Amino acid sequence: MTVYISLLVFVFLCGIILVIFQNSKGARIAFLFLTFFSCALVIGLRGYNVGEDTLHYINIFNNASNTSLEQILTSKGFRTPYYTNDYGFTDSIEGGFLIWCKFIKLFSNNIQVYFLLTGGLTCFLFAKFIYDNCKDDVFFPTLVFLCDSAFMMSFNLVREMLACAIVLQSYNLLINKHLYKGIICILVASLIHNTALVSLIWVPILLYKPKNRVKTFKYAALFALTLPVISFILQGPITKLFPRYTSYYTTNYWGSTLGKSSILLVIELVAIGFMYRKRFIVQNSAKLSLLTLVYIVFELGGLKVVMFSRIALYFRAYLMLFFNKWSDYYTGNRRILLKIIIGILLILLYISYASTSSREYTFFWN
Repeated sequence: MTVYISLLVFVFLCGIILVIFQNSKGARIAFLFLTFFSCALVIGLRGYNVGEDTLHYINIFNNASNTSLEQILTSKGFRTPYYTNDYGFTDSIEGGFLIWCKFIKLFSNNIQVYFLLTGGLTCFLFAKFIYDNCKDDVFFPTLVFLCDSAFMMSFNLVREMLACAIVLQSYNLLINKHLYKGIICILVASLIHNTALVSLIWVPILLYKPKNRVKTFKYAALFALTLPVISFILQGPITKLFPRYTSYYTTNYWGSTLGKSSILLVIELVAIGFMYRKRFIVQNSAKLSLLTLVYIVFELGGLKVVMFSRIALYFRAYLMLFFNKWSDYYTGNRRILLKIIIGILLILLYISYASTSSREYTFFWN
């Protein structure tokens, strides 16, 4: 717990840079570099017992040499076999992640280098997303990254969080009508984790510029509410394409419960309703509200089908922008109070994550 609390305190101390040098591009860069570099160090220097699937990822890295680049590029389907044990069991992984492992092995076989570079790339891409989209306030999105889920999930869902970080880069591309570049970005992410393909859902959301945002939001929200149902109906075709994830439709591995995050879910719904009543006058607040609604719907669906919780992560990441957009509807003390309340809830959620047995932190040298 000490490491996590120290990291949280360090983020707040780095925020002093933003206070002293307000409206400074250099201050934003310095803040993001210091905070996300620190996050990458915590992810990269962890012991092998920190995180539920850490040993699995060590096994992937150690066995990446068993598969040639030619095998990866010519593999049928979306995954490449990389390991076969003495009993004939063969495991597979997305080819893009194998290529990433093989790239690291060109100059080091050290597990900590692997963790540091993977965590570093993930954190860099999240930081870039915040820098590109949060000119006025980079502190609060960083707090959301650290406290909501992305940081803690990077210990366990290594491939998925890296894929999520890559997918986020498509946001600016699609907002600015760079359709093909945005889609390519999503496809590259899917080579790291197949579930990134769900992000194609937001291509029309981000491209479309309706004349009547409120009316369009109504229809889009109704469609969003049906997405888990549609996903479940399409279970057959999906599991044929991605047989690895068949059990995710039938088994709730995590025993999913909303827990303390249910308070934030309610607040997010209140925020969406508030911005709807204000007719989404803040730019892109309608789009971000819809992405957040999709996250909430899938998160609720994840109580029964664990796959939906995995899908929800790609939309949950947009909370980094969502809370800032909501605060833009307020001014002065009201805006400050709103962020303080949300910030306190996020910190409590962070402490809750940090208190779990699988997150008990040890450094690799211990």
